Amino acid sequence: MKKIFSLFVALTAMVAVNAANYYLVGGFCGWNTGNAVKFTEVSAGNYEVIIEDLSGEGKVLGTTTGWLPQYGVIGDNNVVTIGGPACVLTAKNADSDPEPGNIKFGKDGFGYKNAKLALKVAGDQITITFVSGEEYDLSAKPDTYQIVGAFTNNWNTADAIQFEEVDGVLTANVPDLSGTFKIIKNRAWDEQWGTNRETNAGLAVGVPYVMSGKLDGADPANLALANPFGSYTNATLTLKKEANGDMVLTLVSGTFQLMQADWHLPGEALGWNCNAEQRFEKVSDNTYELLAAEFGNRFKVVYGNWAVEFGAPTPETVWEINKEYTLALKGSDFNAIDNKHIFEDCTIRLVVDYENVEVKITIMSETLPSAVEDVVVTNTTTKVIENGQMYIMQGNKVYTIMGTQVK
Repeated sequence: MKKIFSLFVALTAMVAVNAANYYLVGGFCGWNTGNAVKFTEVSAGNYEVIIEDLSGEGKVLGTTTGWLPQYGVIGDNNVVTIGGPACVLTAKNADSDPEPGNIKFGKDGFGYKNAKLALKVAGDQITITFVSGEEYDLSAKPDTYQIVGAFTNNWNTADAIQFEEVDGVLTANVPDLSGTFKIIKNRAWDEQWGTNRETNAGLAVGVPYVMSGKLDGADPANLALANPFGSYTNATLTLKKEANGDMVLTLVSGTFQLMQADWHLPGEALGWNCNAEQRFEKVSDNTYELLAAEFGNRFKVVYGNWAVEFGAPTPETVWEINKEYTLALKGSDFNAIDNKHIFEDCTIRLVVDYENVEVKITIMSETLPSAVEDVVVTNTTTKVIENGQMYIMQGNKVYTIMGTQVK
């Protein structure tokens, strides 16, 4: 019985080993794990994969739902060529493990049609070899350009919408242009274009937009619409490369539709979420209010569950109680004048001008901040509001709500 049990354990372990899955991910699929191509097991411990059009770099994964485990190379032995020696792969099984480098496929400047790669798993060692492929010069292959965003299956480059030449102009038709997006080349992230670094402006109908590309290896910010509160259905865009190298994107036409979404106030006081506790309620046309038992410290105002963010008018601006502020699109966290003070029974009012993309906020409270210790409140203490600012009057002395004596 003991021998039978041992045999069963050994067979179970063998099945577990053979049941392992391996996938190839890389520039050929936009480094999207969901598009990684599975290796087929051809015999015990031996796997093969065929990639229709392979170039650049890649890695081997053990899943398509994340980056662990992953297998790459360490050191200079990082290139596999047709008929060349195998590369030994190093595993990364945990976040704390060192990151292995990418595997380079073939010669620089060349791509491979119907590329076959072989993976051999022997105990703890995994090796990869480049078996065969039809080599071609990448410079002879015409470049293609695509628009990619959440509307292309969550930034999936394989589903990115390609610009096609129409009457000599590169043109793309997007059924629902919304959120943020980028322009990429050859369905890869190696070359990409986004928000203009100088203007930080959004894309408006009929206005040619000069995009920014990578700078010193840093990716540009995502593109966005000039009016972030909605989307354009049946949008037509054109792309042009100017003689000076500028990449110019133009939103030619489309039907604007206001996005139906909630306003939220994530921050330190209410939590950095977009749940019921942080949600504004509509009280009239374009006016929203949120009641908070306690409020203070820093926050942001967001529309559509972080789809659109508003923050401090300037990085230096700090908010005070009972004052109105015009928030900045993509602004930084809005800090209180003194983060030690918490206000009670607050009404937070938001007034939104959707057409002109203007959001105003007022945090209102008639109670003293809980952290004020320098002002002694007695029966003779009264509160007054003058020019929208609350003051505490005690005898012939006047204090701000922060406890600073002004008279």
